[in-house]
Amino acid sequence: MKKIIAFLLCALNIVAIAAFPAGKTDKILNNELPKDVLSQLNKYNLIWNTTSINGSMKSMPLGNGDITANVWVEKDGDLMLYIGKSDTWSEATRLLKVGRVRINFSPNPFIGNTSFQQTLNLHKGEINIKVGEKGNTTDINLWIDANQSVVRIETKSDKNILINCTTELMRPQPFTLTSGDHPLASSFRGVIDGDIRPSESADVLVKKSDRIQWYHRNESSFFETILTKQNVAELIGKYPDPYLHRTFGAVIMGTDMTAMNDSTLASIKEGRKFDISIYPYTAQTSTVEQWDQQLGQLIIEANKEPLNVSHNKHYAWWDQFWNRSWIFLSGDEDAEKVTRAYLLQRFMMACQSRGAYPAKFNGGNFTFDYKGNNGDYRNWGPGYWYQNCRLYYWPLTASGDFDLKKPWFDMYMNMLNLQTDITRIYYGHGGAFYPETLNFFGMYIQDDWGWNNQGKASQTRWIRHHYSGTLEMLSEMLDYYDYTKDEAFARNYIVPFATQIIRFFDQHWSRVNQEIRFIPAGALEQFWDCLNPVDYISGLRYTIGKLNTLPPSIVDKLLLDEWNNCANSLPPLPMTADKQKILPAEEYGVGRNFENPECYPIFPFKLYGLERPDLNIALNTFNDRIFKQTTCWSQDVIQAPLLGLADQTKEYLMKNVNALDPDIAFPAFWKPGSDYVPDLDNGGAMAMGLQNMMLQNVDNKILVLPALPASWNVDFKLHAFGNTTVRVISKGTDISTMEVFPSKRKQDIIYKK
Repeated sequence: MKKIIAFLLCALNIVAIAAFPAGKTDKILNNELPKDVLSQLNKYNLIWNTTSINGSMKSMPLGNGDITANVWVEKDGDLMLYIGKSDTWSEATRLLKVGRVRINFSPNPFIGNTSFQQTLNLHKGEINIKVGEKGNTTDINLWIDANQSVVRIETKSDKNILINCTTELMRPQPFTLTSGDHPLASSFRGVIDGDIRPSESADVLVKKSDRIQWYHRNESSFFETILTKQNVAELIGKYPDPYLHRTFGAVIMGTDMTAMNDSTLASIKEGRKFDISIYPYTAQTSTVEQWDQQLGQLIIEANKEPLNVSHNKHYAWWDQFWNRSWIFLSGDEDAEKVTRAYLLQRFMMACQSRGAYPAKFNGGNFTFDYKGNNGDYRNWGPGYWYQNCRLYYWPLTASGDFDLKKPWFDMYMNMLNLQTDITRIYYGHGGAFYPETLNFFGMYIQDDWGWNNQGKASQTRWIRHHYSGTLEMLSEMLDYYDYTKDEAFARNYIVPFATQIIRFFDQHWSRVNQEIRFIPAGALEQFWDCLNPVDYISGLRYTIGKLNTLPPSIVDKLLLDEWNNCANSLPPLPMTADKQKILPAEEYGVGRNFENPECYPIFPFKLYGLERPDLNIALNTFNDRIFKQTTCWSQDVIQAPLLGLADQTKEYLMKNVNALDPDIAFPAFWKPGSDYVPDLDNGGAMAMGLQNMMLQNVDNKILVLPALPASWNVDFKLHAFGNTTVRVISKGTDISTMEVFPSKRKQDIIYKK
């Protein structure tokens, strides 16, 4: 029994481990959100007074970190849920929905009733729906337990009603993608160009008297095909197949409800109170029966405590979450828009960032019916693109949401051995390279590698030499350590990752006069073939410099010597002849994308900026950048406040905040841009830009309000390096309150009015 319980907890991935604290500084406020902060937060609860006329395009997000739901009420009164999960990978490599659920009521309280209110309560992590006037009211409360794998739907009515709950299978029939021209092809990107056509089996209903149950099971896999096609077939058997026999589905159960048929649960008799529970579950098992048994144990565990006890613990988790940090702006309508956008982006990340895998950049777990495609569809397919994903994980350190970063770091760490083996096989040297576009287990998405590619580099030139993502990941890990000072994390994540990443850069290119000559190389996707790109050089210089600040007890001297030998072999940063502006590379040709690699020494490799040397060089570079743009994965909104450009930062923030499709109701389901909807990297870049406006860390210094416009007021609490929190209340740049914990860090505050 103990093994089963441990297994179930690990499946939800919400057990606290030493390397990922949930927010050490919360205890200073006794895990109770201050009343003045709660009052401000409640002002941003989202309230809708009409049902949906365009289906899931008017849905609200809900989640517990692993399980998610898009929730809406159809115009005919049916309550609808799209259920998502972080680990529902199909045999065709796609991340699919668990299912779609419909709940209807008789008599239908939504018909002929003008009083309707659907509220997203941020503080409580729940959605409340109220319909009808006093004496004839129906209340529906939806929450996804922050501590268990279950969706709860509680209904109370002033009058007797009947209730039905139906699963509408997302995949009632098997599907095979017939060609790359098929309307759904982009959703399969990675496996659309080969001779093997990607197929997905049908979902299966399970006949049970007291519940509705269904599942999707992978009886085939592309894993061995990918290993073979990428010329590393010798690794088959060394690494487990992550797709084969993966089974995911759910059970629906309800009080005083029974199965009418295989897909519909119905109330046995009229009543005024009904509780429905949905239990999604994913596992790789030898048989469906084993999956079913494990799901049964999960249901038992989820119901060990009375429902009200679980509900209170759920509230406690969300209270602690909002107590970690906040930003509330005021002063004009734009300030309130930015506040709402920041809160909703952070809420969405909390809903989907404690599962087995990180959120996808192209919709996360909140995809819905959009432009003729259902919730299983996402443009750009199932792969992870580092350039995009990073932007919504970076801000989670300053907000103190350290636990939400675990799946992001874990995915890259879990790939490390595989990518080290591949590097050895391809190139005959040490270290590990990572593709820019990769599967959740590693390696190139197959379409980018090429189905008949017998070489040692991807067929697509867009990312053939795009290697700097791992240096940024290392930079983000080091940033995480600076915030938490978590030595277990440094030992178990930073040191092994840095060892293989720096070793790759150190050994992959030849040296001329003891200086590494990075060619062939790429400056992001912008310049395909160049010499000594700035993102390589600044990334190595910055991260090795940070590694040297780790305690001697964490890093072996031999490793430090290896890293410093690499640093000493780096060419200089490419600069103009007058040394007043950074260049993308020492030599480069035609630009291909819309990126500014020359600004990477500002962010993510913070060699230049406020309180750092040669700020004028950074300003010259930023002001002369070719592409002046924000939204989606662009970095202007992040880099501008690092240079103290308050008015420009405000302008860029508003562009990100207004990147919306008017047909979509939820004001943080960012429009597709270069990606898909919701475009999480658009919201992530906005969040980080806003945080940089409020607080920046430069070594041990804490810069307060380095880029706040004079027209905005703020109440913020953010985290800083060294397990520090800072709360500031200001009108414009006139600070009325500043609280620093621990108090000794007050001496490190830099504030220039």
